[in-house]
Amino acid sequence: SFHRVAATTAATQSATSLNVFGKKKESEDLSSIESRDLTREEMLAINAKNEEIMNMELQMMTGFSLVLSLPILYLCWVAFFSD
Repeated sequence: SFHRVAATTAATQSATSLNVFGKKKESEDLSSIESRDLTREEMLAINAKNEEIMNMELQMMTGFSLVLSLPILYLCWVAFFSD
């Protein structure tokens, strides 16, 4: 990341309100937030990790729904097969 020196042209600086509020701001150094595109290998690694996480979440959701359905299945068993 290269840094550019802000060229300040200091001409006649008068203290009028127009000059104070219409002054150009010096160019900020935004090199710290530069981004780049991910390479194909990085994307494949991220996709593999996300797929593992999604499969684990799917298994946990299935197990949780089965656990929640156990009392209902028990109540149906009691209702239909009790004497």
